Amino acid sequence: MDVHDRSGIAVIIPTFNEAAIITACLARLAAYDIAQIVVCDGGSTDETARLAATHPKVTVIHAKLGRGSQLRAGVAASSAPLLLLLHADTCLPMSADKRIRQALADPSVAAGCFRLRFASDRFSLTAWAWFSRFETSLTSFGDQAFFMRRSSLEAAGGIADWPLLEDVDVRHRLRKIGRFVKLQPAVTTSARRFERVGVLRCQLRNALIIAAFRLGVPPTRLARYYRATET
Repeated sequence: MDVHDRSGIAVIIPTFNEAAIITACLARLAAYDIAQIVVCDGGSTDETARLAATHPKVTVIHAKLGRGSQLRAGVAASSAPLLLLLHADTCLPMSADKRIRQALADPSVAAGCFRLRFASDRFSLTAWAWFSRFETSLTSFGDQAFFMRRSSLEAAGGIADWPLLEDVDVRHRLRKIGRFVKLQPAVTTSARRFERVGVLRCQLRNALIIAAFRLGVPPTRLARYYRATET
């Protein structure tokens, strides 16, 4: 599909040292009708950028490390009217492209995401993912593949240049200009962070970060805490 087609989708993928999974991620996207794929790399020291550049439709750009700044750069480097912000370790459901177009065909809808499933059989993660069927500030995050019209994102002020919580912020601003919908097919995302840090510890940390953010703690400060608790 041509990038200038009104239903053309640009997929924006922020990466940092994802050589182990980027090839599979990009290969999966061949199943969908996508106009553009922009991999915005945050300075990987492995083969991520080189591997990504070998795939058709992929444009690799380099940006300051941080999901917010990488996504901003990726959006700026794309031109299709519909945007899909995808984490490298997240797999889309079948017909995701058609479902996105159908959702955004409704002029009252500004953006949306999918329900969540983890690539793990841990009961705690399965239970947590069950709640993702609801569209709330506690159950809709960036690993659920946010999608939106480019015009809606521009009207909302774009993506904040933050190292953390840019998804929480942009969802909040998009909801001010239109509906944010939750599509019931689930994306499947890696449980690697939960497995590395510990499920309970990771969930408690995330809840603490969200609470602190709502109390006014700057994302840069929260990002330092996040990095310090990653091991």
